[in-house]
Amino acid sequence: MKTMVLCALALVVSGCAKQPGQIAAMPVATGPYLQLSCPELIADRAAKQVTQAGLEEAQHKAAERDKGAMTVIHIPIAAMTGQDREDEVAHGKGELAAIDAAIQSKGCS
Repeated sequence: MKTMVLCALALVVSGCAKQPGQIAAMPVATGPYLQLSCPELIADRAAKQVTQAGLEEAQHKAAERDKGAMTVIHIPIAAMTGQDREDEVAHGKGELAAIDAAIQSKGCS
């Protein structure tokens, strides 16, 4: 019985939405971005930064909801309700890193 409770507790705690700053970038290949011109890279980066800011704000809210829900009902609701955007935040961070690497490689300013 004690083992079941500990396993359930571990599952619940590991299921909480993370704050955006705790999410690592997903590796994204730089190759496709090296095909773009400097102006295209700069424009793409600006557009992705706007998208990323929205994703990170949504993730922050999901993490805060989970924090509150864990205090009251001990269930991380973000993942259960589809509000956890961890994968999207990680991929966006990876895309921005790949774009920045392409910009640096091409010497764009």
